[in-house]
Amino acid sequence: MHGDSRGWFATLFVRITEPLIFSKRPITLVVIGLMTVLFGYQASQLKLDSGFEKQLPKNHEYIKILKKYQSQFGGGNTMLVAVSQKTGKGDIYNGAFLASLKTATDAVFFLPGVDRTRISSLFTPNVRYIESVEGGFRGGNVIPSGFKPTPEALAQVHQNVVKAKIIGRLVSNDQTSAMITSELVDQNPRTHKQLDYIKTSHLFEKIRQRLTTPDMYTLKLKREDAPFPAGTVVTTEYRDPRGLLSYFKTIDATLVTPKGETVERSFELRDLSVEKKKNPDYNPDIDVEIIGFAKVIGDVADASIEVVSFFALTVFLVWMVLAYYMGSFRVSLYPLSCGLLAVVWELGILHLAGYALDPFAILVPFLVLAISVSHGIQITSFWLLEVSDRGLDSLAASRATYRRLVIPGITALITNIIGFGTILLIPIGIVREMAINAMFGLIAVIVCKKVLLPCLLSYVKVRDPHAFRAYQQRRDERLQPIWNRMAGLTNRPVAFVVLLLAGVTWFGAHLVARDLQIGELHAGVPALKPTSTYNLDSEKIANNYSIGVDVLQIYGETKKNACIDYDIMHRISRFNWYLENVPGVVSTTSMATLDKVVWAQYNESNPRWMELPRSQDGLILSGQQFTTSTGLLNDDCSVMPTYVFTSDHRATTIDTIISAIKDYKKTSPDDASLTLALAGGNVGVMAATNDVIKDTEYTVLFWLYAAIALCVVVSFRGIVGLICILVPLAAVSVYTYAIMVFLGIGETVATLPVAAFAAGIGVDYGIYIFSVLEENVKVKRMPLREAYADTLHQTGKAVVVTALALSASVATWVLSGLQFQVDMGILLTIMFAANAVAALVMLPAFSAFLMKAKTMTLTEGATAQ
Repeated sequence: MHGDSRGWFATLFVRITEPLIFSKRPITLVVIGLMTVLFGYQASQLKLDSGFEKQLPKNHEYIKILKKYQSQFGGGNTMLVAVSQKTGKGDIYNGAFLASLKTATDAVFFLPGVDRTRISSLFTPNVRYIESVEGGFRGGNVIPSGFKPTPEALAQVHQNVVKAKIIGRLVSNDQTSAMITSELVDQNPRTHKQLDYIKTSHLFEKIRQRLTTPDMYTLKLKREDAPFPAGTVVTTEYRDPRGLLSYFKTIDATLVTPKGETVERSFELRDLSVEKKKNPDYNPDIDVEIIGFAKVIGDVADASIEVVSFFALTVFLVWMVLAYYMGSFRVSLYPLSCGLLAVVWELGILHLAGYALDPFAILVPFLVLAISVSHGIQITSFWLLEVSDRGLDSLAASRATYRRLVIPGITALITNIIGFGTILLIPIGIVREMAINAMFGLIAVIVCKKVLLPCLLSYVKVRDPHAFRAYQQRRDERLQPIWNRMAGLTNRPVAFVVLLLAGVTWFGAHLVARDLQIGELHAGVPALKPTSTYNLDSEKIANNYSIGVDVLQIYGETKKNACIDYDIMHRISRFNWYLENVPGVVSTTSMATLDKVVWAQYNESNPRWMELPRSQDGLILSGQQFTTSTGLLNDDCSVMPTYVFTSDHRATTIDTIISAIKDYKKTSPDDASLTLALAGGNVGVMAATNDVIKDTEYTVLFWLYAAIALCVVVSFRGIVGLICILVPLAAVSVYTYAIMVFLGIGETVATLPVAAFAAGIGVDYGIYIFSVLEENVKVKRMPLREAYADTLHQTGKAVVVTALALSASVATWVLSGLQFQVDMGILLTIMFAANAVAALVMLPAFSAFLMKAKTMTLTEGATAQ
């Protein structure tokens, strides 16, 4: 490919494709129309969905260890439900509270996708106490079967909680809250389908509503719907499902047929009767807090509905900017409509390829629209130039625009595709899915912008051509003095100062960017605002319990029956003590630490005996209380995990703990008798993810810029284009990282594509500007200053309008309820402006030193004359 439209490849390409598009325009439009109908239907079937498994960097050593022991000790996909007494309402030891806790426990137990062997609550049989009594030991469930809330029974439960040593874990430190812990499996064990995390989140939220809402709504069938007779209760809701759009609302339900089969069914709300009743489970004295991966996904997905409104606002603002620039609301609709079609194609291709739209990838359609609008403005701007300056009709102007821009435009888009393709090097499912999504969108942009838009513009009928041209000329006359002044950037003294300032700011940004952290920088979920329900729930649980959803598992791999080997148990105990003194660790639990508690109880709870027994008989006595269901050991006691509960999942916290573990392993190295294998739990997953991003970041950047460099060199066949386009691009990437540090944004799977996107927008600007500038200098033989002024007249104004339109649209994201959309809005607003400034300022400055016109031969001179 060659950026110059007179290159041999460009000439051949245009000669082949131009007749196909313009000579058979009705056929072209019909084909694209039919494809739009297909992709539009596919897009309508697309659903929001996510999964825990695709968050995992499966090739990382930590994840291999986690998957190895997932069936025995869980996979880190934990959900916590805390039932709490409101302030001033006393402790948990009253009948009403315990009834609410039991209701919540039973509800969690029957949720689809919950591993029922890994549920813990005061009401589950795996939560037991043990005490020494005269003549031996006595133990049992903390809340025995047949429990009745009498004063004596409540007092006994209080004593059992203390004896079970679960304060801080299943009961809050102040004993005003109790916890239900559970773990999700990524596949629904009954249907064997991928677990619907958004639906699961809503089911957990329904538990909260069940306990805290005074009314309930019973939904029954109005008519028979085989095999269910009329009057069958479909489901119970705790918020009135009726509303303005209730006629179109669908209710999902799990029902049991008369034959005893459990089935999933969907019903139209209009086919159901709604009966309002008093909610018997309502408890006005409690609050419910829910945290976990599924709840994050659900809350982000719910907030994503708001993103649709921001998408509409983005489209409107871009339309207004384009209409002002073009002087026509109707003409401005063409590039905008093609941009929207590209998004529809993207979503349709995504569904056709078997993907769903992940809530964390909800901004990808915005990126596709931005790139599409960027190219659309360039095409429409050149079309306007042909109409106003050269007086061509719509068809001739479209043909001329196509011939001039199809090669640099496709070059830019292929560069974008390759740039996003480099993200596929990161072995994390969600990141690769986002890259594939973006690449689908860019393929759609090629068709919608490079084929459909010129074809549509060829049909434009300007009602008053004279007035239309006069508007364009008046606008260009107002802008021309600005372009003339900016052309001064091609003077070498000015260019030298510009490049010097660019180098100084680049170096300063590099120093700031070194502080960019890999991972989360906030205690809660950074995707949601600090004031969101989830983050408030997370903060309350963290403040009231010695554990949270943030847990790291280290697996003690040893020999069979190691739990009765004092030396091995002592080494695990010593490791636990070491970890409890590491900053960021709230508490630890393992079989070794709990053996101490039981052994002390064998000795009348004397603190002096809070040690591991040295004999095998003593270890057998103290360890026989723990079964595999506790998650403290496997079947033959050859693996015993240590559970490390962390204060949060900040990158600094994780790095500190992992570093401390590695330091410990250096001083107490693994051997044949005991290997401390990292890592499980959600903190282990985050640590692995951070490692992968850290290890592959520079590899991705290298191949990103290598791919862009290759495309630029092939397109412009020289080192000048490479420097003029690539260096401003690299500068903006460094500026982007510095801005992320300033805004307190860490590099995560959600923010990682930003670097590729920054390169994508920047390379578009650079390629369009350089292609025109090079043609003016080398083909038209213009002096550099005059050539750049003409370049700004042709394409520079489109770059400025693009930057203004896109910046104005994403700036509105600061009003979003999603914190990561707010952060990305601020970041992208700055990026759009920075890319435009870098392309408009640095590129001519480099050209002043690097670009030289070819010497005109006598023959060429005679021809030109």
